[in-house]
Amino acid sequence: MAKKKENWMPYYHANDDEVIARDFCIKNNIRISPLGIKNEPNKWRIGINIGPYKKGEKPNIAPSVYDKDTVWVEYYNFCKYYYDKYR
Repeated sequence: MAKKKENWMPYYHANDDEVIARDFCIKNNIRISPLGIKNEPNKWRIGINIGPYKKGEKPNIAPSVYDKDTVWVEYYNFCKYYYDKYR
């Protein structure tokens, strides 16, 4: 059996404002996460779920496709958007 190549997420160092926005989203059941695209290494979409977790729920998926240089920047932009909207 062939070994599957691992595809790691790129490293990103978030600033203090981005960390505050991310923590706000986590504490308020706003789940934002990068989702890998099947058969497209180094390409991601961003999925968003709002409200308490429900078994089998499907995320709302942003239409844009992000590469390794933009995925975390856009992730934190989504966090900041929901932080500004709901705080």
